[in-house]
Amino acid sequence: MKNFINLTSCVINKLHIIEIIKKPNKYQIYMSNHNICGGWLFSIGLLKTNHNIIEICNKKDKQDYETITNLLK
Repeated sequence: MKNFINLTSCVINKLHIIEIIKKPNKYQIYMSNHNICGGWLFSIGLLKTNHNIIEICNKKDKQDYETITNLLK
C-alpha cells in the first residue's frame, strides 16, 4: 500500500490528510496545518493558522478527480 497520492500538480502524503469532503463534481482535501503565525504586543496577542485545502474539480482536474475517486472506492 502506497503512502502517497500522486496527482498532476503535487504528491500528497496520506498521513497528512485530515478530511476529504465530497461535493457534486468536487473534492476538498483538508491537510494538517503546520503554519502558525502570531505576534504579541505588551499584553495583547494574535494567533493565526492557515488552512491547507486542496480543491479538485471534475471539469478542471479530470485525471486528479479520477485518482481520488478510485482511492476512495
